[in-house]
Amino acid sequence: MTTATPREVRVGLDVLDSSELRRLVERPWFLRFSFAPEELLHAETLGGHRRLEFLTGRFAAKEAVLKALGRGFLQGVAPREICVAHTPRGAPVVRFHGRAAQLAPPSVSVSITHKQTVVAAIAVAAPPEQKEPDAMPPPSTGTTAPAPAPESTTAPAPESVRDEPTPETTAFLRVRVGQEEAHYGGDLVDGARVLRLFGDLVTEITIRTDGDEGLLAQYSDVRFAAPVKPGDYIEARARLVRRTRLRRVVELEAHKVLSAHAGAGESAAAVLDAPQLVCSATATTVVPYRRTDTASAPNPVAEET
Repeated sequence: MTTATPREVRVGLDVLDSSELRRLVERPWFLRFSFAPEELLHAETLGGHRRLEFLTGRFAAKEAVLKALGRGFLQGVAPREICVAHTPRGAPVVRFHGRAAQLAPPSVSVSITHKQTVVAAIAVAAPPEQKEPDAMPPPSTGTTAPAPAPESTTAPAPESVRDEPTPETTAFLRVRVGQEEAHYGGDLVDGARVLRLFGDLVTEITIRTDGDEGLLAQYSDVRFAAPVKPGDYIEARARLVRRTRLRRVVELEAHKVLSAHAGAGESAAAVLDAPQLVCSATATTVVPYRRTDTASAPNPVAEET
C-alpha cells in the first residue's frame, strides 16, 4: 500500500497602494527591472489610471508569489522573471523565466483584487505530491507488466499564453559605422544606431519564422557596454528564445570586432583580440494572428477580471 506524504502548501499575500508606485512606474529602469516584456506591452494599451492600477496589481502579485516560494524580495530572483499574464477571460496566470523557473513549483495560483487605490494579491503554491515506497514488494510472477504512464496533474496553459516550440532561429549583421553617424564630441555614435541594427535583426527573425515583418513592441534589459566610433566594425546577432501565439522574444548582442583610431595615425585601425560587447538587449515583437474564425478569437489584451 502506498500513502501520500503530507503536502506543504505555501501561501503568499501582499497589499499595496498605487500611490507608492505612481512615480516609479514612470521611470524606465524600474519598468525594465520589475516587469516582463509582455506585462509592459499590455500596460501600454491602457489609459493612465488603468495602467497604474494594472502595474500595481502585477507588482503586488509578484511579491505574493515570492512569499509563496519562500523567497524574500531581491533574494536571487528579479521581479521581471515572474510574469503575471492572463487568460482570454482575464484571469491572472503565472509564468516563470530565468532563475525563477528553477524554483517554481508545478502549480502556482494567483488572485488580484482592487479597491480604490488599494491592491491585494494572494498566491498559493503547492509542491508535487510525494509517495512513500511500498512496505513490501509484490510477489514476482515471472513477468513484469509495464507501469502505466502517470497522469499529468498540471492543467495546460491557456492558449493565449502557451509557449510554442521555439526552433533555433538566428540572424546576423556586420556593418561599418560611417563618419556621418558621429553625433557627439569625441566622434561618438549614439546608441540608437545599434538599436536600429537590432530592429533589422528582429524583422529578419519574424520574416523567417512567420513570413511577416511583425511590429517591434518593446526593448527591455538594454545595456550599453562600450562606445562606438566612426570606422568601427560592428557585428550584431539575434536569437529567438521564446514564442507564443502572438509574440516573439529575441535576445540581441552587438560586438565591436574592428576598431578605428587605434593610436598609430589618423587612418589607423586594428583587429580586436576579442570581440568587445557594445550593447545587449531583449526585444519583443508582435506578429499577426491568422485565424479563419476571427470573430471567436480571444482578445490578446483582455483585461483581468
